[in-house]
Amino acid sequence: METTVSGVRVEAVEYVPDSGTVRTQFDQEKIPASIAVIATLADVLDTDPVELDPLHSTVDLDEVDALVRVRSGTDGDTHVTFTHEGHAITVHSYGVITITPEHELTAEKYERDAGR
Repeated sequence: METTVSGVRVEAVEYVPDSGTVRTQFDQEKIPASIAVIATLADVLDTDPVELDPLHSTVDLDEVDALVRVRSGTDGDTHVTFTHEGHAITVHSYGVITITPEHELTAEKYERDAGR
């Protein structure tokens, strides 16, 4: 089922309220990964994409786009993780973006470390 995030058509969006994580599936044949990241992050932050800090100040957009070009199932998964606008962003080669607020990752790490 297609939907729209910040004006960009994606195949699916999944929100995980407990962690604040958003997972987006996009069609790599139609949408560059960098555009899907910007649209999804703008949706997460409930802002216009042009209001975000430029993504290219954090990561090489050409490299991100090249990473997720359409791949065959035998290529396996390659992914890149970076932070931008206070969120950890992971882009997978199979066309999935996961965005999690950094404070959630810090809390999870603290909870794991406290249990040792």
